[in-house]
Amino acid sequence: MRQLAADLGLAPGTVARAYRELETAKLIHTRRGAGTRVAALPSGPKRPDPAQLARLAWDFASAARALGADTEAILTAVRKALD
Repeated sequence: MRQLAADLGLAPGTVARAYRELETAKLIHTRRGAGTRVAALPSGPKRPDPAQLARLAWDFASAARALGADTEAILTAVRKALD
């Protein structure tokens, strides 16, 4: 991780956090002595985590409101994105 951080010009803690988040999301597996490997893709349909989905929606709505969008404009944008 230290070498990757140095190569990317990042703090080692930033790289460590990224690895932890990837492991939490089950996208990678790290084993001492065996290194880090990309995880296999899930076999079935994945159900979204409601808390993560709510957080993403809140982030989007907050950013849209900061741009001056009202509720109807935000809903219209989401509907168009889903089509």
